[in-house]
Amino acid sequence: EKEALLAAEEEAMGSGKAVKSAFGAASKKKGGKKKDSLSLLEEALVGDAEKKAKEKKRAERIKKERAAQMAAERERLAKEEQAKKDPLLANTDAMIGADGPGDGEDGPDAVGRAANIASMADVQASGLDSALSALSVGGSGDDKHPEKRMKAAYKAYEEKMMPEMKQQYPGLKRQQYLDKIFALWKKSSENPMNQQS
Repeated sequence: EKEALLAAEEEAMGSGKAVKSAFGAASKKKGGKKKDSLSLLEEALVGDAEKKAKEKKRAERIKKERAAQMAAERERLAKEEQAKKDPLLANTDAMIGADGPGDGEDGPDAVGRAANIASMADVQASGLDSALSALSVGGSGDDKHPEKRMKAAYKAYEEKMMPEMKQQYPGLKRQQYLDKIFALWKKSSENPMNQQS
């Protein structure tokens, strides 16, 4: 009987289902006392196994959560230690939004040294002058001749503002609209001559 009960218990552990014992049907025929003792024993064994499995899963989950908390705490402490060692670097990282030194940032969002390294990967510069011109300090660089793109920028501004002017001042002649738009253009931030470098 013990072997059959153990086999039933192992089967229940494997499938995760409740065990229906063969002893239950036989015990009903024999009498009440034997039925109670066998069913109680069976329930105790199955219940203990299920409790042990649940406790084991719970312990593993708690262990993983603690490990994650410890890792986050270690990372935070390392960042604080780095900030104490080099406050200028920490301030710079905070300003540009970097997570830490050596983010490996490439592409259009790269800043500073990472941007220079990314740009040098594409450029074959021989000589000091060409290498310095390939390095960027301030993003896209200064616009040395804004007047060259002023005519196209004005045309785009004029097309954008014409419907607004017609709505604000209905009934004017075309040249009067153009005069008003040009007066606004002189003060506009879209005017390349107004943009500070």
